[in-house]
Amino acid sequence: MTTTRTRSRRAACAGFTRVALTAILLAASHGPRLAVAQPVTLTQVGTLPGPVEHVRVQGDFAYVSRHTDFTIWDVSNPASPMRQGTVELPEEIWGFRIRGDRAYVGANFFGVAIVDISNPASPRVLGNHKTLGQAKIGAVYENRVVLIDHMEGMVMVDVSDEAAPRGAGSFFLDGYARDVVTSGKMAYATDSPTGLYVFDLSRPGEPDPVGILHAPASPRFIEVQREVGEPSGILAGAGGGNLQIYDATNPAAPVKAATFETPGRADRVAMSGSHVFVADTEAGITIVDISNPSVPTAAGRFMTSAPARDIAATETHVFVVVGAGERQEGETEVQILARGM
Repeated sequence: MTTTRTRSRRAACAGFTRVALTAILLAASHGPRLAVAQPVTLTQVGTLPGPVEHVRVQGDFAYVSRHTDFTIWDVSNPASPMRQGTVELPEEIWGFRIRGDRAYVGANFFGVAIVDISNPASPRVLGNHKTLGQAKIGAVYENRVVLIDHMEGMVMVDVSDEAAPRGAGSFFLDGYARDVVTSGKMAYATDSPTGLYVFDLSRPGEPDPVGILHAPASPRFIEVQREVGEPSGILAGAGGGNLQIYDATNPAAPVKAATFETPGRADRVAMSGSHVFVADTEAGITIVDISNPSVPTAAGRFMTSAPARDIAATETHVFVVVGAGERQEGETEVQILARGM
């Protein structure tokens, strides 16, 4: 026969089980929202003197540009950078990307310039391809370079012969062409105000998008999580003053995964692993963890001595251009910051 004490104990156990199950379900349903990223710390360890507008880093070398000058620095010892060579281009440099021992430079009406950086002490221009309008930046896949031109949109150039690159077609973006980046065989181009275009560069013929996302306030500048190897499909960009995250892992159906409101006005971004480093103008550097692209979480801040304008990141360091904005008068420099957890 069941005693009163036994019934009470069973009821208490059942009540506890219901409460525990409810707590587990609530934790599971709210877990991503409550996730806290492991903080990333930054400590200044060095400086590259200005004037400078753009910065990229690969291995032991930092590449910077200012107006028509493209300069290489040895940063193997960040506390004591060593200036290497400089090459001057005929037109203003709007942006550039580094791949292996080549730099692909968007040099205004000079078009895209191919710069040999195999000897850091003596970089040299191998060739260029002039487009109809202003070339802004170039990115590369095998023997093809894609670049943004304000009149033609996204332009593809065959660089099999680097001394005489030739046009291989173009695709006119609906708005104002802004930026392009490649990840493996995929290219991602953005324009204002229409959105993001995804191209498969392994397909023969002229470039034609395999996916388009129409998104208001689309990024002026974008970066991809991984440039070489298999395409990552995860992109970050600065648009509308905020950080925007895009998921193009399904190239035919890219989506805007999230918008993260930064303390300042997001200008440029750099990606390293699951972290995005935002040049957040007057707010310095904002660090965001995108392990879950749809739920970005704050992972740190660093107040720079002047507004943060451009940024590059490696697994160990962050390089940030601070000071006056592009085509503005005023002092600028690159601060070299060591990463910590």
